[in-house]
Amino acid sequence: MPPDLDPPAATQAATPPANAAPGARAPADAARPAAAQATPPSAARSSAMVTAGIILSRLVGLLRQRVTAHFFGTSELADVLTAAFRAGNITQNLLGEGTLSATFIPVYARLRAAGEAHRAARFALSALGLLLVAAAIASALGVLAAPWVSFLIAAGFSEEKLASMIRIVRIVFPMTGLLALSAWGLGVLNAHRRFFLPYAAPVAWSAAQIAGLLVFGAWLGVRGEPLAEVLAWSAFGGAALQLALLLPSARKLLGGLRPRFDSSDPGVREAGVKLPAALLGRGIIQVSGLVDTLLVSFLGAGANAAFHYAQTIYLLPMSVLGAGEAAVALPEMARDTAEADVARRNEALSRRLGASLARLTVLTVPTMAVFLVLGRELITLLLQTGTFDRASTARVEPLLGAYGLALLANAAGRVLITTSFALGDTRTPARYALYRMLVSAGIALVLMRWLDVLGVVLGAVIAGWVEAIALARRVRREIGGLGLEQIRLGRVAALTVISVGCGAALRAALPGGLAETPWGAALVLSSCGVAFAVAAPALGLFSLKSLLRRAR
Repeated sequence: MPPDLDPPAATQAATPPANAAPGARAPADAARPAAAQATPPSAARSSAMVTAGIILSRLVGLLRQRVTAHFFGTSELADVLTAAFRAGNITQNLLGEGTLSATFIPVYARLRAAGEAHRAARFALSALGLLLVAAAIASALGVLAAPWVSFLIAAGFSEEKLASMIRIVRIVFPMTGLLALSAWGLGVLNAHRRFFLPYAAPVAWSAAQIAGLLVFGAWLGVRGEPLAEVLAWSAFGGAALQLALLLPSARKLLGGLRPRFDSSDPGVREAGVKLPAALLGRGIIQVSGLVDTLLVSFLGAGANAAFHYAQTIYLLPMSVLGAGEAAVALPEMARDTAEADVARRNEALSRRLGASLARLTVLTVPTMAVFLVLGRELITLLLQTGTFDRASTARVEPLLGAYGLALLANAAGRVLITTSFALGDTRTPARYALYRMLVSAGIALVLMRWLDVLGVVLGAVIAGWVEAIALARRVRREIGGLGLEQIRLGRVAALTVISVGCGAALRAALPGGLAETPWGAALVLSSCGVAFAVAAPALGLFSLKSLLRRAR
């Protein structure tokens, strides 16, 4: 049975608790035999489902970026859209998946692991009620404060660009409120090991934007700022669709979807203790991203757009690897911490952490080399169309190569932060996020004088490594080890040379400028992918057949 489906519920519905809302059904888990609940899917199988969902959503997201690039390229209007969506993300980043991973998911997963399904459901609905209030307030404040938010984020924009940005921001803030509610649904489904749907649901968000641009831009011929507003409203509609996809499954698992506004719930109080540090950590990360956007806004037309396009490509493997591993590891690590014997708990955590870091190393190191050596081909294949021409590709290429240097650090950092969350420590990640922001901004201010946007990216790269190393030292002290003996560095290096070398060799053999066309770029990157798929199993690092079998 696929891991995102529960075994069939008992024919006779379970009786809801005495304090349940009238008409509420019991949580789905309460209707299942204990034996059925005690057979979780393997971590590798869960990881496969997360990976599949993220890959699907990211591929559609890249198609969305390609369509957006076709209409806006690296123009000033592209700068406006990039900065406006960054501003709107304040709500999602503060109230969304990152904060819920530190507060909601560990408590909810631990209650379920203890067999307290009804208490877990009550806690989840209380969290939903409080999140609804917070998202509504944040969205309203964002709409009202749009002029000030826009200026703080993009002070380098002209008055005309700022005016356009304000109009977009007023649409985007409510959209991200809906996305924050989707993160709650993701948390519920993840805790029940339903991994595919929550990570595939963002396809609806991207698809709505693609449809809006194609209908109004390609069919009706809308251009300029009106088309930018169409894109923003399409994103709002897509966020509503994404939430609508998740709520039915959450309702089935919880026995209802009536929000509770009960701040006295013990689970809410426990999560509330962790909330300030989690918000501080997410707030610092948000501020760091906004500072980067502010600095880039002073670097001329198209700078923000180029910065954003490089980030978009970088986030594909980062989301699949770092976020995917972290999403699977968090519920499992939260259950490991329920072990009363500290030595056994630490051994289990170290073993699980080492396995995650080993998988990340196998996949991130070759990807880093692709960004550095075959970055131009990657950008050509994914984005080069319409107004995004070869000059735009050349502008984004060095930024993508620099981002590649941060892949391993940031992916490993995600898993290390997850380990801290599972241990109930939200303060350490928040403190290290502050160090990261200060290092990133300081280096960016120095390097951007000579390296333009590349200096800002390098600041973020160096800061990412500083944070990852600090987190690794802290976690090692806490649990006694990181499980690094599971990483096979020599074989990973050989895999990288073989796979990327094949792509580089084919590029050199192609006639003329064929490699700079989408078809030529596809050939080069395909040869790299085939070499990876052949060499990884041969080196004993990665079995595609085994992964597909687990996914089935």
